Amino acid sequence: MIALVGQSVLDRVNLPSGHSDERLGGAPVFAGHAIACDGRQAVIVTRGGTSELRRPLHDYGLEVVEGPSRRTIISEMWLHEDGERSEAMSAVGDPFTPADVETWMADALARCEAVVCGAQWRDDFPPETLRALAGGGRVVYLDGQGPARPARLGPLELEGPLEPDMVTGVSVLKLGLLEAEALIGGIDPIAAQATGVPVVVVTLAERGAIVLWDGKSFEIGVDPVIGLADTVGAGDMFLALMAAAATTGANPIEATQRACDGVSRILRERLDLQLATA
Repeated sequence: MIALVGQSVLDRVNLPSGHSDERLGGAPVFAGHAIACDGRQAVIVTRGGTSELRRPLHDYGLEVVEGPSRRTIISEMWLHEDGERSEAMSAVGDPFTPADVETWMADALARCEAVVCGAQWRDDFPPETLRALAGGGRVVYLDGQGPARPARLGPLELEGPLEPDMVTGVSVLKLGLLEAEALIGGIDPIAAQATGVPVVVVTLAERGAIVLWDGKSFEIGVDPVIGLADTVGAGDMFLALMAAAATTGANPIEATQRACDGVSRILRERLDLQLATA
């Protein structure tokens, strides 16, 4: 069993058509969708938002654990035709703490062998929380967009470098290409090794991913999905599917390939829907 941990975010999305929408965002909704499509089981552990905003999380047939929160992240997004997007943060939420791990999260985590941390900003999962999540031998997967984003409002700007004590207890770190450049100086297996994280995976959108493992790099290909503007959540889906594959015995290269293929299938379905409703 894996735990999908992350904030429930209020996404304000501006589409290339000029249409705007408010919807549930954050790692849990996208990771949960991917796990359900893969026919696997997981427990979603989240905080933030209202019960109405979080309602879609209950549509996947997965267990959902909702913790207390005083604040909700508000994310502003402008999607472009080429799949790129501009983002800003209007509000931040309550970070996950070691006390959370030991209280309202404890029963769910006790049944899990892996934890996928969908970090939204640098202090979302502080180092002491990551260490607590790794307790009991759990494998911790961390989305590197968190460490790359300082906790400030306004347009999102990536900042590094990544200090090893920021990722203590993390077994797998996922980075986008820009995050890799900001945090470790690019796709560099030696720099990745210096972080102390055993496996670093850099996702390359429609070009697949690169696994940085044991001082070496391994390219992973994928069937590209071209022409989709709304690729929001692809990284969250990827990390969840990678963790799910690893729990069945897949090594990092095999797990990355399965994650790439799984995300490609889901995005292709999204593209088909986009074309059908155009």
